[in-house]
Amino acid sequence: MKPIKLILTIEAINASAIQCYAVDSNDIISYFSYYPGLNRTDFSNNNKLTDILIKNKFQLEKVMLSASKRKIKVGQKINCVFITDFNFLNESDYNQFIRLDRRNGILNISSSPDETKDICKLYADGSFASESFTSGYGIIIDYNDGQTNVINQSFTGGSSNLMELKAVQKGLKQLIEFERIQVNTDSRYVIRGMVQWMHFWKYNNWQTASGSEVKFAEVWKDLNAITDGKLIEFKWIKGHSGHTLQDFCHILAKESAITIQGNNKK
Repeated sequence: MKPIKLILTIEAINASAIQCYAVDSNDIISYFSYYPGLNRTDFSNNNKLTDILIKNKFQLEKVMLSASKRKIKVGQKINCVFITDFNFLNESDYNQFIRLDRRNGILNISSSPDETKDICKLYADGSFASESFTSGYGIIIDYNDGQTNVINQSFTGGSSNLMELKAVQKGLKQLIEFERIQVNTDSRYVIRGMVQWMHFWKYNNWQTASGSEVKFAEVWKDLNAITDGKLIEFKWIKGHSGHTLQDFCHILAKESAITIQGNNKK
């Protein structure tokens, strides 16, 4: 998987299409029109860069669809990164075990109906109390040797997504010496971010295509660092689905947020 950095420039905008050109590091230019209503791209010239864009059309159209939902204007530039042969997640993958394998300096993304045997397991959940602007997380670590560890923490401020991230971050740090770890979570935000988004963000200086800093960038940077050289296996568990350990993490996270809420009332 090879990263390709591009700058897209908006040339014209009309009712049905956005006309753009892309420039790569070799100053090769490719012209194209994107139709948001159809999520379709037509190319105007043929060269090496156009061939690359066609091969990575799915990624290009994701960038353009996102841009079309914002207030873009003529002359605006979009910095983006494509990764060749990147394996994006499908909806059906969430019913399987999703594997992010970064061992041996190689990024490999796959899914399987079977879990990895003899693996440490992390169960994590986060909670946010909007009424008091307080939050917390709860995690359970199964070391695969009969030992377990339960950890929770409370915070002032935060958000649901941030707590989901921090729960996984804390658990992975507790398992830093292990090479293979299974992460169980009800957050698709965490899974998509760790399996997909952060690999693009790191090549784009932790900025989005619009040029703004990635939300919770410092946490994402840390997660990128601590998963380097490891096999991280994700299992998405639907929230409140009766999974004993995951439901316990949910209760623990919620009580952590409520505890600090109660303390703040004193």
